[in-house]
Amino acid sequence: MELVRALAVAISQRLRQISSREEGMGTDDDWCIYHLHTSDFEIACDALWSLGVCAAAVFRQQEDKYLSQEDFERAGHRGFPAGFFIYTKEVVEQLLEGQPGTSWPSNEEIVDAYLRIAVDYGKDKSTDLPFPRGKPFLPTHPHQIAPMDALARNGFAHKTGDQFIWADRMIPIMVRNYIWDDTDVDWSSVDRSKVSAQAQAVLASLKLEGMAEVRRDLKMMSITFRGLDIMQRWTGSSWLPAGQDVRFLSFDEAVAVSREIDAAL
Repeated sequence: MELVRALAVAISQRLRQISSREEGMGTDDDWCIYHLHTSDFEIACDALWSLGVCAAAVFRQQEDKYLSQEDFERAGHRGFPAGFFIYTKEVVEQLLEGQPGTSWPSNEEIVDAYLRIAVDYGKDKSTDLPFPRGKPFLPTHPHQIAPMDALARNGFAHKTGDQFIWADRMIPIMVRNYIWDDTDVDWSSVDRSKVSAQAQAVLASLKLEGMAEVRRDLKMMSITFRGLDIMQRWTGSSWLPAGQDVRFLSFDEAVAVSREIDAAL
């Protein structure tokens, strides 16, 4: 229960961070997430919705309404809301207080939901959670310390001083979320000179072939899914048309290449 509480707060904070359009803004619209069938946001919002710690964003004409799950159903709405109003840390903590937790998500489910939005989103990449494999790391943002402490207390990480190491228990969750592959290779161990050359070749290929729409799509994707697309469609010298399903790069190389491209796009 402790881990669910800590990660529910962390998810809400992260979603508010992602959805804030401009620094200094604080209107209600800033704290709305429209998941738009993006699985990462769907899973994160579903975790908060199942705990009753976010509201459905319902839009009719010019009036915006933010409804609790009970009010949402009472108003005749069905299914999964398309948009959510994300509460503050203090409100989430207050709503969780005193709940018995009998129908809460499992620890593995809440960890999965947290990882979905812990990287690749928002304007400030310095707030992305690090995922080195088998190596100690420091959280990159103060908001990450409390969830990492909770993960360590519940066996999903090990704490050594101020640093953390992801535990083996995280391997299936990391693989399922395409953060690691099913080998012991860490993407950061890939030869950076080789990666850089491949990234430049990808960019040159896209420019020469006039594939502006592909570059735009890649720019909009999260780093992880961009890596998957590159892995399937980049032969090392040319870019294949969409629909091809042949893997040429290892997953780790693909993610590393995508990070290089991310800086250039």
